[in-house]
Amino acid sequence: MKSIRFLASTALASSLVVLAPATSAHAATSADVAKAILSHSRGITLATTHDSGVVDKAGAKKNVQDTAAGHKARRSHYGTAPGGVVALNKTMLNAMLKLNTKNRFTFKVTEIAGGSHSAGSAHYKGRAFDVGTVNGSRVSTSGQGYTKAKAFMRACKSYGATLVLGPGDAGHSTHVHCQW
Repeated sequence: MKSIRFLASTALASSLVVLAPATSAHAATSADVAKAILSHSRGITLATTHDSGVVDKAGAKKNVQDTAAGHKARRSHYGTAPGGVVALNKTMLNAMLKLNTKNRFTFKVTEIAGGSHSAGSAHYKGRAFDVGTVNGSRVSTSGQGYTKAKAFMRACKSYGATLVLGPGDAGHSTHVHCQW
């Protein structure tokens, strides 16, 4: 009788272990999502320098690495950038990941919390990222760069972006800005 109870409790414990990952998947942290982004190196490229040419510890790749390690992301301290640190928005990070895994876009993130943007930018609040290349084409106002950027912009909106700017919008002819 004891061995039957043991087997039954072992079977129950096994089924609970199987259920645990599904339950915890809904509680993924920003660090978990950042780790997943880093593991998608074939589809998501994260810039290590700023388009301005400035090199600091606030590049897109470093922002995601810091978040994956459970730290806040650094902001640049040049131009209008305020310096300091900020937590990256989990919804934004999830969208970045889904743009690659669900929509099959390949893209280069040029900025997240770093870089110099307009005063009060959502970048400084950890709620925006910029993309300079989509599916192998540099974002532009014509040709494939335009067509691919527009498709990427629509996909950002489908994941809840509250502001999406790109070719055709002032100051965004060479990149897509997605903001949550």
